[in-house]
Amino acid sequence: MSMAMSEIIKQLESLAEHCGSMIDKEEPEDIWKADVEALNQAIEKLQGECVGTDPAEIIRRLLEKEGLNQKELAERMGVVRQNVSQALNRNTVSMRFDNFERMTSALGYEIIVRKK
Repeated sequence: MSMAMSEIIKQLESLAEHCGSMIDKEEPEDIWKADVEALNQAIEKLQGECVGTDPAEIIRRLLEKEGLNQKELAERMGVVRQNVSQALNRNTVSMRFDNFERMTSALGYEIIVRKK
């Protein structure tokens, strides 16, 4: 059974809440504190993911998420806006990997390959 990312995040949030309820307030080194912190960091990382197979669509979603436009991305990359526009509006299936990587990096993201 494969769960959607939103469902996984909900389950982790529930688990973090449960672990948080187990913390002994009088024990500063309570092991549950470390568990809650680890769960909260995992939730934060998962919420920052952007998954897909269309590189141009992924970049568009990241731009929206970051509140940036093509011009601002181009400035971060040290290129003109037209270069970004062409990369996003061409045949998106054939976007060059190096262009995709430069764009994701300029937006502060990394590319991760994960087995299905």
